[in-house]
Amino acid sequence: MASIQTVLICPQHWGLGHVTRTIPVIHYFIEKNYRVILASSGAGSDLLRMEFPQHKVLELPDYGIRYPFNSMYLNIGYQMLQMHWAILREHFAIRKICKQEQIDLIVSDARLGAFQFGKRSIIIAHHLHFSLGFKFIEWCCDTWMKLFYDRFDQLWIPDVEGPVNLSGELAHLYRGKNRHFVGLLSRFKKLELEKIYDFTFMLSGPEPQRSFLEEIILKQLKDIPYQKAILIRGTQNGPILDELVQKQNPNLIIKSLVKGLELNEIMCSSKMLICRSGYSTLLDLAVIQTRAILIPTPGQPEQEYLSEELMNKKLYYSVQQEALNLKEDIKQLDKYSCNLQIDEALSLEERLDPLLEKIEANG
Repeated sequence: MASIQTVLICPQHWGLGHVTRTIPVIHYFIEKNYRVILASSGAGSDLLRMEFPQHKVLELPDYGIRYPFNSMYLNIGYQMLQMHWAILREHFAIRKICKQEQIDLIVSDARLGAFQFGKRSIIIAHHLHFSLGFKFIEWCCDTWMKLFYDRFDQLWIPDVEGPVNLSGELAHLYRGKNRHFVGLLSRFKKLELEKIYDFTFMLSGPEPQRSFLEEIILKQLKDIPYQKAILIRGTQNGPILDELVQKQNPNLIIKSLVKGLELNEIMCSSKMLICRSGYSTLLDLAVIQTRAILIPTPGQPEQEYLSEELMNKKLYYSVQQEALNLKEDIKQLDKYSCNLQIDEALSLEERLDPLLEKIEANG
């Protein structure tokens, strides 16, 4: 098989986390002088166009995942058929892109249908084990996921090896073939900046829960004193915020999407973050070490598991969305260190170079 020249990188869009954590991977391939084609859907595509205006960004079918229920079982059952249909559509859409763009390597982040027969492929994932409380159901879910992961040549896990890690049992219980830990994939770095924002509210994730949290925060803002705050909505398609919201919150800056460099500066200029406990957000927090309140998305056991683990370790304070009380929750933050202390021994280049060499050699 010919050497790798053109790479398709296609992150999932269930929220922006899958997209943001692929950004350092995209930069890696660009700096190695590969021809890079990008593809995603919805706000994921919008963000990629913002970050990489010189690169082609193609549109893929969106999974259309929503979390209308607080129960993950109901959410999965409600959408299982839809998800499989999206995976099938995605598979054929990527096949068409591979032919049109002469793709040599596919790098997917959580797009299970991205593998193509006869094409070398990599998938980035961390949620490899489902902790659902029932062993048989866990086994069924884990086996179902493994059937997809095993179709890729390599599985890249955005975490570090060893007992001090971020993903815990979500990734470290997985025993599939060709898994590789590639370190903390974050586009950010720790910046020593003046703290000019009292609060930064970072919204993300699937609807309608993103909008529900936005509504709760805007209602409670009047109860907490602040001089300057910023709300990053995480979407360009959310409900329109009328002029009354801005009049009621004159010290609140509202943005839809923010490019990486600006967001890095905002987060490091904030005294406190209020955000989801999505894995990609935690990757960023592990790097920038900013104080934060974590609010898991209802019906997402992964986020609930991660936030509970961090809270039990006295690292980050976590509160359920329906129980959020900003005035009282802010007072709890001093009890938590907000420092994950995960040492990164190797650079991303040092981790990925040998994996790409292996892909080339096995081509």
